[in-house]
Order: sequence, then structure tokens, then C-alpha cells
Amino acid sequence: MNKPASPTWASSEIAAVNLVDNRVYSDPQVYEQELRRLFDRTWMFACHESEIPRPGDYLTTSVAESPLLIVRGKDGQVRAFYNTCRHRGTQLTAERCGHASTFRCPYHAWVYSLEGDLIAVPGEEAYEGSGFAAKDYPLVGLRCESIYGLIFVNADPRAPALRQWLGTGVIDSLATPLAHGDFEVIKYYGYEVEVNWKVFAENVRDGYHVPFVHPFFRRASPPGPYHLFEHGHAVQHLRMDPVGMGSELWDKLRRYPLPGVEEGAGYIVTLFPDINLMLRSSMISIDSQRTLGPRLVRLESRVLGLKGDSEEMREQRRLQHMTWFLGPLEQEDQPVFRLQQAGVGGRGVPFSIIARGSHSNAGTRGDDNRLRNFWAQWRAMMGTEFNGLG
Repeated sequence: MNKPASPTWASSEIAAVNLVDNRVYSDPQVYEQELRRLFDRTWMFACHESEIPRPGDYLTTSVAESPLLIVRGKDGQVRAFYNTCRHRGTQLTAERCGHASTFRCPYHAWVYSLEGDLIAVPGEEAYEGSGFAAKDYPLVGLRCESIYGLIFVNADPRAPALRQWLGTGVIDSLATPLAHGDFEVIKYYGYEVEVNWKVFAENVRDGYHVPFVHPFFRRASPPGPYHLFEHGHAVQHLRMDPVGMGSELWDKLRRYPLPGVEEGAGYIVTLFPDINLMLRSSMISIDSQRTLGPRLVRLESRVLGLKGDSEEMREQRRLQHMTWFLGPLEQEDQPVFRLQQAGVGGRGVPFSIIARGSHSNAGTRGDDNRLRNFWAQWRAMMGTEFNGLG
């Protein structure tokens, strides 16, 4: 079989799979294909189970710009529905979270149960002879599965189960600490950034930038080994260096390690396409995105603590989050995000490069293997041989 020709934008000196077509960060056609081929077929993080602890508790979110409703039913089961009335398509609720006994459409007052059944239609007799029957028009559901309290949804009925998608390597990593404690969200933080979703997804897999963008990390967080897994997932192990951070900060951050976690130990677990879980000794955060357009995302971060924590413990975990994620993201990464988004729009520069380091499924953080692993899964789901339009 003949080797496929490289796309016109590629360099003749570097393999095409080690280059990224810069148009993928803004092109509406690429984005529309991603919505259908990638986000509609992938397990996407929705929320943590502690955010909807009681029957009737709900949370709204979106995947691929589709509004979703995550609700715990009277039977205690968590279900996911499109947040869309079956009558005229009105969103049932715009609240981020809340508690309800039923969901009543604000337009024509159709009422749905917590399990999604259509249970009341005002003036239903007027539909007589039309073929309409309320039992035929429940809310449209999505697959909803969870692991260690992390709730995921998937719009594709043919996709593998969540555990199969994650794989044993990822699941074993997340078990510490999530399988050894009763966790709950102690802080939620969300805001919009005018960048393509892949900018953040690449950044959390890119160890090369750390010494230049995050000087504190260079001193205080020596890298450990990384491991690549199927479906674009990866784990990067990290530690805290008491000498690099100074004794005063170390004394604060070394306290209250989570169950099964060694003092100062941590990791970054990246799940394809855009989910990042960061463990830092006493704190674990879930960092995800909601795509809102080719150049707009909502970044969301949830900090987990243990149920029964004292306020001092929670304050320490929030300090850990500010030190290792939120502060660096806002002050150091976001300016680079915006510069990258602006820079890839230069029509005279057709591609960017992910060729650093030899190909390996394990190593340290300074090469591009985690990026290449991400793009290999992107190609597989997009049905293309190149990281771009071809």
C-alpha cells in the first residue's frame, strides 16, 4: 500500500502526524465535525455525585453545545437528559443547580417527572385525533455512568462502557485517593475564555512549557514518570519539593494528605478529550471544559475534599488548589492561551510542531508524547490521517 501523501500545509522534513494544521483551532468546519464525531461519541464529565446528593437534586451543563439536565430520581438513580421540552424545544430550566419534584416547561407548562416521563399536558384533550400520546414523548436521555463519584455522559448508544473507555491503567490511578474516602465538592469555579477547546487540552499535556511559564513549578514540583494509555488518556506523576517551595509554604501544604496518598505526592490524569484531574497530596481537582464555539470555552474546576473535613482542612485544600492550579492558570497560562489563539490565526504559518522527543509510552514531562497521544485519538475519532484538514 502506498504511503498517503502529506497535506499541502505539512513540512517535507517532519512526519505529518507530528504537525498540527493551525486551522483546527478556529475553523468552523473542523469544529462542527468535532461536535458530531468526537464530543457526541465520547464519555464527557458532567459533575460529581456530591453535587446532586438527594432525590430531586439536579444540575445543568452542556456537551457539544447541547443543554443537559443531570438529575437524581426518586429511586436514587442519576440520569442524564437533554434539557429540552419535547413540545416546542424550550429549555426546561436555566438554573445551574437546584432541587425539584418535577420539571415544568416555562413556555406551555408541560410537566416531566424526575425520571423523564411526560406526566402532565395542559389541555391534552385538544390533541385527540392527532396521534399524540404523552407516553411517547418523555425527555430524551443520554447514557449516564459513574466511577469513584465522577459522573459521565455519552450521547452514543454504541460507545464502549465508561470503564472500558477509561481502561485499567487510568482506573487504577484514580483509585488513589478516590476509592478510599467519601468525597464532596468544596469549591466550584467556572469562567469563559475566548480560545479553542484544544488550547487547554494540549496545555495540560505539555510539560515543555513548565520551566518557562511556571517558574515556581520548576523549583517546587519535580516531574515524575508519565504513562500513556489507550484512547488518548495519560497519567503524569509529580511531587512537591520542600526546598524549592520554602519551609513556610511546605509546612502548610504537607498537612492533611488524602487517603492512600504519600505526603507531597501527586499526579495529573488527562482524559480525552479535555478532562484534567490534578492530585496534590491533600487536594484533588476536576478540571473540564464546555465548548461554546470554535473560539470559546467555559473552563470549570471542582475541588474535592472529604466529608467531615474541618474548616481548617478545607481552607488548606483550597490553598493547595490555588497554589498548583487556579493561580498559575489565571496568571501564567491564560495569557499564553490568548497569545496562542491569536498566533495560530496567522495565515502565513500553516502548522505547529509536536515532534519533540522520541516516541515512547513512558518518560518524563519534557517531550511531546502526551500531545501526540492526544492527537492520535483525535485522528481516530475524526476519521483522518492528519492533524488537520488534509
